[in-house]
Amino acid sequence: MELIITCWRHNLMHATIRRKMETAKTEIIEKPKKNPFHFEWILPVIIKPRKTIEKITSQEKPVWLTPLVVISVLIILAALVAGPIKRNIIQMGLNMPESFQYYSEEQQMQFMNAQANRTSPLFLYVFPILTSLAGLWVSFFLLSSLLHLSLTLAGSRSQNVRSYNLVGWSMLPLGVRLLVQIVAMLVTKTVVSNPGLSGFITGDIKGFAAFAAALLALIDIYFIWQIILLLVGVRPLSGLKRSSAWMATAISLVILMLLQSVPGFLSSALSGLTSSTPFYF
Repeated sequence: MELIITCWRHNLMHATIRRKMETAKTEIIEKPKKNPFHFEWILPVIIKPRKTIEKITSQEKPVWLTPLVVISVLIILAALVAGPIKRNIIQMGLNMPESFQYYSEEQQMQFMNAQANRTSPLFLYVFPILTSLAGLWVSFFLLSSLLHLSLTLAGSRSQNVRSYNLVGWSMLPLGVRLLVQIVAMLVTKTVVSNPGLSGFITGDIKGFAAFAAALLALIDIYFIWQIILLLVGVRPLSGLKRSSAWMATAISLVILMLLQSVPGFLSSALSGLTSSTPFYF
C-alpha cells in the first residue's frame, strides 16, 4: 500500500512539474518582443499631433529612438546630395570673397589651397555628417535633460523617460526640413546659404551681430513647429498648470538655443581671421 502511495505521489509530482514547464514555455513563446521602433507614429504626429503626442507622452518606456534614427538617415542623405553641389561651387569659384582682388598674393594662394582641400571627401561628406549627427544627438539629450530639470523644479514628478520621448518626437519637423532641403537641392542644384532668419542680418557681421546671426539661423517654420509640439505635450506629461509647464519649456529652449549658437558664432569669428588662418570656414 505504501508503495502504491509513493508511486502515486511521484507521478503527481512529475505531472505538476511538466505542467509548469509547459505553461512557462507557452508564456515565453507568446510574450511579444519589445519593438524599439514605432514608424506607425510618424504620419500621425504630422496629421493628428495632439492625439499622437499625448499617446507618446503617456508611455513609461523609451520610445524616442524612431525619430532620431529617421532624422539621422536624412542627415546622411542631405550630405550626400549637397557634396557634389558644393564641389562644383568651389571648382567654379562662385564662393570667392568680394574683396579677393585686394588680398595679397600670399593670402590668395592660401585661400586657393584651402578651397582645394575643401573638395576632398573628408570636408564634403565626413565632417558635415559627423558634425550634424553630433549636433542632433547632443541637442536631443541636452533639451531632454533641461526640460526634465525645469519641469521638476516647477513641481512635476514625471519620469525623465517621458521627457525624452516628448523631445524626441518633437524633433520630427527637423526631419521634414531636411526632406524639403534635399528636394530643393536636387531641383535647384544649390545649397542653403542663409538658414532660418539669419538672412535679415547683412553687411559686415562681427561681434554681437555674428552671435545674433547664429541665433537667428536656428529659427524657422520647422523650429516653430517643434515648439508647438513641445507645448502640446508638456502639459499632459508634467501634470502642471499650463503657464508653469510652458514657462519651463521656454526656459529649456532658450538655454538650448544659446548653447547651439556658440558653434556658429565661433565659425563666423574664425572666418574673419587674417592670413595667419590655415583654413577658411
